Amino acid sequence: MKTENGHKPPRQEAVGGSDILGLLGAATYTWRMVDKSAEFTWRDDDLTTTLLCSNADDIPRTEAEYLERLCGDALSERNQALASLSWNGAKFQIDYQIRTFDGRNIWVEERGLRINGDGKKANHVIGVITNIQTRKIREEQAGYHASFDSLTGLWNKTRIAEGLNHMLATAQRYDRQASYLVLSITNIMDINTTYGYEAGDLLVKAVANRLKANVRKPDICGRISGRAFGIGLSDSGTEEMQTIAERILETVSGSPYSTQHGDLHAKFSIGGSALSQKATSAADAMQQAATAIAHSSLLGGKFVAYTRDLPDLKPRQVKADLTRDDVVNALNDRRITLAYQPIVHADTRNTHHFECLLRLRRQNGELTSAAEFIMAAERLECVHLLDRRALEIARETLINFPSIKLALNVSAATVKNAETSKDYIGALKSLGPECKRVNVEMTETVALADPAMAGEFSMQVRALGCHFSIDDFGAGHTSFRNLMAIEADEIKIDGSFIRDLSLTPHKQVFVRMMVDLAQTLSIKTVAEMVGSREDASLLTRLGVDYLQGYMFGVPAPSPQVSLKGEPKQAKSA
Repeated sequence: MKTENGHKPPRQEAVGGSDILGLLGAATYTWRMVDKSAEFTWRDDDLTTTLLCSNADDIPRTEAEYLERLCGDALSERNQALASLSWNGAKFQIDYQIRTFDGRNIWVEERGLRINGDGKKANHVIGVITNIQTRKIREEQAGYHASFDSLTGLWNKTRIAEGLNHMLATAQRYDRQASYLVLSITNIMDINTTYGYEAGDLLVKAVANRLKANVRKPDICGRISGRAFGIGLSDSGTEEMQTIAERILETVSGSPYSTQHGDLHAKFSIGGSALSQKATSAADAMQQAATAIAHSSLLGGKFVAYTRDLPDLKPRQVKADLTRDDVVNALNDRRITLAYQPIVHADTRNTHHFECLLRLRRQNGELTSAAEFIMAAERLECVHLLDRRALEIARETLINFPSIKLALNVSAATVKNAETSKDYIGALKSLGPECKRVNVEMTETVALADPAMAGEFSMQVRALGCHFSIDDFGAGHTSFRNLMAIEADEIKIDGSFIRDLSLTPHKQVFVRMMVDLAQTLSIKTVAEMVGSREDASLLTRLGVDYLQGYMFGVPAPSPQVSLKGEPKQAKSA
């Protein structure tokens, strides 16, 4: 075929497999055992050069030369992976670091497939090695934001709670003392109003820098709210806590903070609790310190140590708490929203469904996660209103995204009250055929408190076509009999068993037992709080069905779907 001017049209080149692998920074290889020695050859020198960030003269031509580039425990992991190929068609997938020709270390992912072999030993394997350095950086950033405050670089509230639990356990085990302080900037709203939020952020960062310079190791320090910092003190009783509190207060308020708006003078309140004497958990310590700092605010910032006879101030006097009017007003103002976190298939990493997580936006714009207001709403006997609102938002999401499935948490108070439970079931029923796209989650501790009640609620939910899931499985030590009585479709293994799973053998035993129990009853399993590729790979091998964690996607204002409306595949998995 020719064009009007007699010339042939330009040839359209097809994109081949090598082009795609090149874009991925990947290279393929073959591995064979010949006369008890391994032959390791690359199929494409150009792709190998891209993978190793090297030049053609620096490509390792034998397996021995390639193994010399492996870093840390990579050699042992790779040998174990090869040894695991105990049948033809067996596969492995591992991550490790290798050294490039210029001395840098990069992360790669290796996938291998056994083609042939006798018995348990492979003699022919094909594989692909992919440069995943960018992916690893994203995972590290996600992990960073899960533990650290992005403005100050200090620990966030979740990480502080973990640190306090560790300090408390250490103090109890070795009969030592520990304390927890909270320092709050009391005039931050005035500064935001007068100079703008940028000035307020600069002040918070400056206070954080002074704290970092004055908090000794192994003490811990973090930002626990928009204006408050938490400090965990080891080997510190009530007297030492007061001395340190006064020193910290002098450090942060002794001189003004220089900004482009001039010198800013920060005002503070400070309070604390002796962990070893009065608190039995991080939650106790935080609540006690909140009571102490509320009294400090009334005393003009003077340090107050928590004691059991210290009056607990009403919620309106402590910003961190809510009143019933706060919840109702937030509902009326449409400041209750949902964030959607993907839960992926363990084998393919494709999104299976999204968990809906409640969020409350305060009138000052601060976004509060469910953990900070659900308990208050339960105490104020209005949490059923939040559950209903979550269901209403979920209904709109199901309409707007017809290809996705959603998981909704239902609170203990809603289920235990006959009237609110009936109303919730009625609201579910109104979803009609969309019920089959909804998974209702109830925490294990609620289910254990009254298995008959949980079983009845499960039956009603499942009769509508919804799935029913037990959340935080393992935290309450569910018995085989209780699990059978409740008849769940799915269990979510508590994150405390998942964190650092690949590094903790006894956790692996517990998870294997849970998975075996679930499989016996034909129940699907979800592992929550998956934080590393190693843990994800191990969970897949243990038979877990679905995975959830920041490495697969952070909670977002709307479900992350493709242009075609299908849930996106987890990019970092």
